[in-house]
Amino acid sequence: MPGLQQSISSVVQAAIDTGRTIELDSFIVRVILDRVGVLQTERQANGEPPLHLAINFTPASLLDSQFEPRTLASMVVAAGMKPRNVTLECTEQQVVSDMGSMARQVKALRRLGFGFAIDDAGAGYASFSMIASLRPSIIKIDREIAYGIARDDAKQALVEAFVSFGGRIGALLLAEGIERRADLAMLTGLGVDLGQGYLIGKPAAVPAAPRRMETLLLDSTRKAIGRRVAAAARPGPRARPHRALAPD
Repeated sequence: MPGLQQSISSVVQAAIDTGRTIELDSFIVRVILDRVGVLQTERQANGEPPLHLAINFTPASLLDSQFEPRTLASMVVAAGMKPRNVTLECTEQQVVSDMGSMARQVKALRRLGFGFAIDDAGAGYASFSMIASLRPSIIKIDREIAYGIARDDAKQALVEAFVSFGGRIGALLLAEGIERRADLAMLTGLGVDLGQGYLIGKPAAVPAAPRRMETLLLDSTRKAIGRRVAAAARPGPRARPHRALAPD
């Protein structure tokens, strides 16, 4: 698809516009499970714990017969994983056409051990009513809300509402797109449980192990102090001597 390689969101939107989301999701899931199967084998050989994997799905795919809960569970087991190590993320780019069927599908998936997340909450179709109907195990707060939250009272109030809402339904809160230390500190202070973003770690072929929020905050503080110390130690520009004016 020429011109779409720069953004997976553009590819997904193109699939939605052309009615090919199920085809796209089927391809992506196969590629992901093949890759994770290799990683799991390597981790087992090294005595490392299993990965926890999150896979994005469009609502249409989650309702399609090829992703029927037991069929999907069999695919995951064949890749060397267990359903409890997999969280399914419902993307916000496509409206849920049949909320009743979706709620039943999510319940069936969770009975088999899968986690379920609402992606990009606060944007698109991921509304409070959708979250209340599907009762996810993780609510992922949209990056546009998380970015700059340290200086935005309205965003802070919205995240507080999500935290309260998540606590009532037993869901963890995850903030996307964390790129600033101040935003990380604010989100942690507001009660957000998890985070992702370039400040925490960039995408990699071999994923890094998760780190605790407290460790991230300490690391950020140490780096900030280190930069200030280094800046103070650098010699400043030499002052030019002032020329004295001769008296008249």
